[in-house]
Amino acid sequence: MIAKENYFYLLDGIRGVAALVVMVRHTGYFWGSWTIPQSYLAVDLFFVLSGVVVANAYESRLHGGMSVGRFAMARLIRMYPLYFLGSAVGLLPVIAAMLGLVPSSITAPLPLVLLAAGLMLPLVSEPNLFPLNSPSWSLFFELAANLAYAALLRHLNGMLPAALMLACACGLALAVQADPGAGLHGGFSPETMAVGLYRVGYGFFAGVLLLRQFRRATRAPVAGGGLRAGLCGALLLALLLARPSPALRPWFDFMAVTMAFPVLVYVAMGCRMTGRAARACALLGAISYPLYVLHVPLGRLVNGVLAKLPMGPLPVPWAGLAFVAVLLPLCWLLDRRVDAPLRRCLLRRSGAAREKPP
Repeated sequence: MIAKENYFYLLDGIRGVAALVVMVRHTGYFWGSWTIPQSYLAVDLFFVLSGVVVANAYESRLHGGMSVGRFAMARLIRMYPLYFLGSAVGLLPVIAAMLGLVPSSITAPLPLVLLAAGLMLPLVSEPNLFPLNSPSWSLFFELAANLAYAALLRHLNGMLPAALMLACACGLALAVQADPGAGLHGGFSPETMAVGLYRVGYGFFAGVLLLRQFRRATRAPVAGGGLRAGLCGALLLALLLARPSPALRPWFDFMAVTMAFPVLVYVAMGCRMTGRAARACALLGAISYPLYVLHVPLGRLVNGVLAKLPMGPLPVPWAGLAFVAVLLPLCWLLDRRVDAPLRRCLLRRSGAAREKPP
């Protein structure tokens, strides 16, 4: 983020916790009965956070003359290196399947899979839009929302952002009515791409409006916001760890996405974090993206290797705890020693942005 006074440390912490919850969901083979049914809603929280972060970092620069092309390059540089690494790791099981070591999970021709992955585009012929690294579907939608925001920024005044959110909220309501059993768990497959569009459209532009409202209210983060931060953490875990009944689940999802997450983020923006708490939140924020984009391919790779070893069933949940104990330091090292220096180099060479993007 651009100015130090506009750096929302607690949002970093929230993003890190949400990434951990998603990781547990997608690596269930390590956790046994430790399940988090509503954890897919963390993606909607990521979309709201993205709207706040992108608007905070780029809105004034876009108004000041930054071109959509430079903005797109800056966002691509932010996302692509670790996305590429995750896809490369996800390619290893495909190669193993070609060698006859494991069953194949991809039906499309490999050149087409590689082309789509390289261009960061969905592969609509597969059950998962991004078969090499399934969570990448949300990155695709997030990047699309980023580009739409930059291209339409001059028109995103008055009631238009709220109108976009209302249209997406109507789409979300229709989605939960059409398939109550799935709730808002969609966007990752060709059949549910519309749900992904509604989710990112509502969440991202909600984040943009939250940032604008925060600035209009001339709010400064509240010193000594430990109680508020604790309440935010409790609300976050209550939403993601909830187990609503099948009858309530669709509307629980709808209310969480359209009301609870925006309120949570807005309250968190007003919390001033200092000292160890700020450092802890910054650490969680630093590992959140590598954790999100690498946990599925690395988890599948580790699980596949362990399945080939002459050993009994995995000792769950200890296998999951061991996986986390290795994965989190790896994510920190990748962010600190690989991704951040690489992004700085690419930004400097491309001239895409003068400042480091969030």
